[in-house]
Amino acid sequence: MNVVEIADLSKTYDKKSWALDKLSLSIKEGEIFGIFGPNGSGKTTTVRLLNGVLDPSAGTASILGMSITSQGPEIRAQCGVMTETAAAYEYLSARENLQFFGMLHQMDDQNISKRSDYLLSLLGLCEAEHRPLKTFSTGMRKKLLLAISMLHKPRLIFLDEPTSGLDPEASKNVNDLIRTLAKKEGVTVFLCTHQLKYAEELCSVFGFLKEGRLLACGRFEELQAKYDTHITLEIRGKNLPKNLEFVQESDGVFRRDIQAFEDAGEIIRTIVQGGGTIFEARQIKASLEDLYFSIQKRTDYAPNPLGNHQEGH
Repeated sequence: MNVVEIADLSKTYDKKSWALDKLSLSIKEGEIFGIFGPNGSGKTTTVRLLNGVLDPSAGTASILGMSITSQGPEIRAQCGVMTETAAAYEYLSARENLQFFGMLHQMDDQNISKRSDYLLSLLGLCEAEHRPLKTFSTGMRKKLLLAISMLHKPRLIFLDEPTSGLDPEASKNVNDLIRTLAKKEGVTVFLCTHQLKYAEELCSVFGFLKEGRLLACGRFEELQAKYDTHITLEIRGKNLPKNLEFVQESDGVFRRDIQAFEDAGEIIRTIVQGGGTIFEARQIKASLEDLYFSIQKRTDYAPNPLGNHQEGH
């Protein structure tokens, strides 16, 4: 089942340029979808359109089969949102904040209490649950805001930089929670972040925006193959045959690009048969950061001029 369906979704604020330009994609249930791009590429506009905060200038989109333009309240009841600017009540405790937001979602007291117990435990906030929010650290605040967004068991969660300002341990805990929700509860996650290292470990599908256009979308291995991101073979040794075209990175360490993991075996055999000595060999695949910059450097696209869109929702 596709939780999100987007077709040619577009937005202009000034009727001179497109903030979002014919975005089309689908997201399946339980996927953790990461969308990446520089500031101004259209990430926040996309989230606001899908949440019904903005109306599209053209194109269509649906969440859980519901139109973003005509069924906004129904969609928001099924979604959770945590943005960078999200806030809760400073003088209420963590438990009281959860109680308040649970009531807004029309949850009964028993369900609020049970769900709060689960999330506070999962996020390591039990010892601080009766302290006012104003005494919380940045990391603790992020965890509580995440708990609030997940309180009503949403089927889709929009997360904007959920780990910014967190230390590595807290970031890992938040990412583990996101994985647990996707795997055990079937929650679909729409993630916006600049933290590519964490996103590479977390996301199952990746989308890349630039100047409002979707440049690429797919699973990591698919995108690696399509955009020809290289694999590096690193050899620590000596007397490597010169015809293999290794580049010496430092004393005794040599590197070269290869096309596939299978190529390494033949190269290693050639080194040994040629009299070379290998102390260590390892393959280094391209990271999400490598893929990001490879895609962002594409020059085979151009933003559509204003007017080349079909108006309507």
